[in-house]
Amino acid sequence: MGFWNLMIKKDDIIVSSVEKIRGLKNSLSPTLNRVHRKMLSLPPMGLGRDLYVLLNAPSLKTQDLSVLKGKDTMFVNRGFMHPMFKELQPKYHVFVDSKMLKGIWPVTWIDEIVSLSPDITIILPLEWYTNPLFRPYIEKGTKIYWSKNILPFNNLGVSGECFSFGIEQKYDKIYFAGFDATGIGHEMVKSADSHFYGNDSELEGKSTKQFVIDLLMHSRHLHDLNRLADYCKKRDIKLINITNGGLLDMFPRENILPLLK
Repeated sequence: MGFWNLMIKKDDIIVSSVEKIRGLKNSLSPTLNRVHRKMLSLPPMGLGRDLYVLLNAPSLKTQDLSVLKGKDTMFVNRGFMHPMFKELQPKYHVFVDSKMLKGIWPVTWIDEIVSLSPDITIILPLEWYTNPLFRPYIEKGTKIYWSKNILPFNNLGVSGECFSFGIEQKYDKIYFAGFDATGIGHEMVKSADSHFYGNDSELEGKSTKQFVIDLLMHSRHLHDLNRLADYCKKRDIKLINITNGGLLDMFPRENILPLLK
């Protein structure tokens, strides 16, 4: 094993240890355990169905999403800004980024999403259940699935939460689009938008020091995507890339979304 592979292995051990400690803390909460058991008691939502995960990379605006009407679609973060969002009436919308807890992303995005797709289920991390921010949504009966990521990888962000949910809910196939994995490059050199809707204003003006951290995180992200591809292959989990282009050659590809003219 070469030096850099050893460094990657070292990071795997450190990150895994930190996540185990965090998981242990959450497991000691009677409230979170009760909510988790309730989520697990629900019948799987994906039996006999396919899931279409729509992430926010620039390539998403090059593909015709109208062919997904009536299918189980899942958006994330600012995905509700997509012009097809209301027409598709997505089944799920996912948030896992702590920006929402810090007030950088307004929690009222949930209201906007529900107004556009009234029957949608919002997917949030289980550990957010006890945060007062979400108490009003719990009290008024907003459809929320409190998710505990089942994947053994810790650097997949919102995409990992989407894939974990799809696997847990026993979807036959999980397709994903809008996952270019090139956003950090666009942010650094400002050669193009980093998302289909443009750029995130809160990420502008980054220093070189911050980009060092971002690049490290991005390398960990790609590393865990490779591990996820192997994980799915060994378990016959159908995780299929339908993105127009992008870096993710570790997953099988299909071309089922027409390109817009």
